[in-house]
Amino acid sequence: MLLEKTQVSDHEFIEACQNAGLIASNRNCTSCPDGTSMILDDTPAALDGVEWKCVQCENRLSIREGTWVEDVRQIRMKDIIMILYCWSRNYPENLCQHEMDLIEISLVPFIYKKCQKLCSEYFNHEISNIGGPNVIVEIEEFQTPGGLHIVGGVEKHNLKNVFFRILPENWTRDDLCTAIADNISSGTNIHCHNQTVVEILGTVGVRYLSRVWNLSLDTSAKCDSPLVASLWALFERLISDQDYTEHSLLQFLYRRRMEVFRDPFLATVHIISRIHPPQQ
Repeated sequence: MLLEKTQVSDHEFIEACQNAGLIASNRNCTSCPDGTSMILDDTPAALDGVEWKCVQCENRLSIREGTWVEDVRQIRMKDIIMILYCWSRNYPENLCQHEMDLIEISLVPFIYKKCQKLCSEYFNHEISNIGGPNVIVEIEEFQTPGGLHIVGGVEKHNLKNVFFRILPENWTRDDLCTAIADNISSGTNIHCHNQTVVEILGTVGVRYLSRVWNLSLDTSAKCDSPLVASLWALFERLISDQDYTEHSLLQFLYRRRMEVFRDPFLATVHIISRIHPPQQ
């Protein structure tokens, strides 16, 4: 396990990061015209104890150059992995800072913000819509104390598959249809009993979703939306001391997705390696 490798030698740890896809398995020298291959070289003076070294011209590069963490320069790669583990396990920033006992206190918030950005990238690049043929998705509309309007949905038989979308301030039928079509797959049966949603969609919106996106909307009394409402209540409790922002919503959804994995930390490492593959 990558976390356990933080206790071994620097060279062995960096090789573990290579195996995890966080660091390139090989690099070509940018100084040599023929792009000579570089090797990992033990360098006690380097922050991580290892650097890339060209076998021909002896040019050196940081092992972080061209990676997701190339902009984190004040602490060791081992410490970065520990902070990433804390974030993936939902440790509060102050608890992570206490456990790490870092001199530079701004680094934990900085890496946590990188992880929040990763949540957004994950949903933009990696996630397909929820629902599908013969799948029921319950949708609901909410308003935060700060005035944000949010539409959300959850699969009736898979509570891990959820979405929340922040709507524009003066949202319209088009905004609502776009939010639904962007997040729910064709062929899905949508259950909704929210009168605001029903009234704004109207017959025009319902017909549009049906004909263009093959999404059927059931607004009968039996189709109340307790699942997505309960998830929203959970979200409110989890971020009771934070602002309602798109970042907090996406982080909440990301953590819900990670619950299906045996190890959210390793799943996050794998996601980083896919979205931000290291430069070779």
